[in-house]
Amino acid sequence: MEYIKGMDISSYQEMLDKGYKYFDCNDNQIDILEYAIEKGFNYARVRIWNNPSNIPESGGYCSFDETLKLAKRIKELGIPYLLDFHYSDWWADPGNQKKPKEWAYLDGKDLINAVYEYTKDVLNKLAENNVSPSMVQVGNEIRCGMLWPDGSTEDYRTLAKLINAGIRGVRDSENGSDIKIMLHLDQGGRYHYFEQWFDAMIRNGVEDFDIIGLSYYPFWHGTYQDLDETLTKLEERYHKDLIVAEVAYGYRLGDDSLFGKGQERLGGFKASEDGQFDALQIISGIINGVKNNRGKGFFYWEPFMRAENPSSWGYCMGIVDEDGKPLKTLELMDTAFPIGIDEARHLYSELEYSDNCNEPVGGINIINNSGFASDLSNWSYEKPSNVSYEIKTIDDVDTLCFQSKGNVYFSLHQKVQAKETGNYSLVVEYKGDNTTGVCVKPFIQFPEYRRETNIYPSDKMWTRGIIDISLTEGAQVEVGIAIDSPEIKGAIRNIGLYLRS
Repeated sequence: MEYIKGMDISSYQEMLDKGYKYFDCNDNQIDILEYAIEKGFNYARVRIWNNPSNIPESGGYCSFDETLKLAKRIKELGIPYLLDFHYSDWWADPGNQKKPKEWAYLDGKDLINAVYEYTKDVLNKLAENNVSPSMVQVGNEIRCGMLWPDGSTEDYRTLAKLINAGIRGVRDSENGSDIKIMLHLDQGGRYHYFEQWFDAMIRNGVEDFDIIGLSYYPFWHGTYQDLDETLTKLEERYHKDLIVAEVAYGYRLGDDSLFGKGQERLGGFKASEDGQFDALQIISGIINGVKNNRGKGFFYWEPFMRAENPSSWGYCMGIVDEDGKPLKTLELMDTAFPIGIDEARHLYSELEYSDNCNEPVGGINIINNSGFASDLSNWSYEKPSNVSYEIKTIDDVDTLCFQSKGNVYFSLHQKVQAKETGNYSLVVEYKGDNTTGVCVKPFIQFPEYRRETNIYPSDKMWTRGIIDISLTEGAQVEVGIAIDSPEIKGAIRNIGLYLRS
């Protein structure tokens, strides 16, 4: 298999329908897919939703009809494609694995059969049109399961049956024996999740797959060294081909909900054209260096998506700029990727990540038991049954460590009264996993409204969240931190409300 330089082009038609145009460096209008292939992309990736017409926000894109249209276009262009089954009417990811509307009341054998028949039917219809995919994903980012609640990872046995149903649907379809099957998880830099998941799947009879797919975004899923170690261990343990099925990096800053200063700090490079290029070079080299030629390549996620809203992916994460002109990553795709593993390791070893918790916090802390002195006295918390926690001493600081099993909402809070009129700062330090759907928010709750900020966590460095407010003497507020997330690990320390003046 040629080293894959893939592009997820699922929103291609949507971009055209919205009126976006694309240009070369000389301002000539181009067909962006033809241009991308000319520049070195050699594989496409396309997602399919069961019935997106059930979700008005989808615009009806990624339906079977839209998929067939795009598959025909890809065939005209002469490259293979990966078909990504979400098994949902809209987005499926670690925090969202909702059944399609037509399957909402199915369970047991009926749900298993629906997965099988749907998968086979889609692939047979594509085969009838002579546009079969070369590769298929059975589910999208399914670390936490799929088709909830039946296929959650709280029941690996049922999840395995659903995955095997999808695999059988591929194999029993026309051309199914020629299609490579991928199982795809997020958290590409955190090996422990992969070992736990794949061991459980294999133990429950999932064996007929060819490729382990990983999502790896360096501002969410660990350091480049973490990715390197994960791929090395996966090859050693499972002897499967490995593909980074989703990767991207910002060429400019968006807002803090997507790619702001917090994510830039974790990603290792400035949000710039060069920063994007350098990040992808390192990732391509790490993949290229997997032993036994098991590292098969990457897919850049939605490289041609466009948007004016700084909260949107297309605003800052593509490989064309805001005017639709190619960035360095696109122009040099053929020659610059992949680099060698030694060069990649040298480049990432030179990176320095900044911990933003080095500066001491000034002022008087008015929170009781802010250091979790061996217990949670003075604190209130909402902790569902799928969360476990313990207080550990880490770096000589008492730290509240927690781990969730499945989706979780975890809140820790305390009511306090201002001792005097002045300026106060809520300060929280947090360390933990990050991925799609992770939301970590320190907050101050007033009687009439709520102030909150986002923390963009790393599992290697502490990240500090700060909210500045003014309070009058005797004012009562509730302060704390809330975590709304797929399955993760996290830690909280040094939480305080400090009187600054």
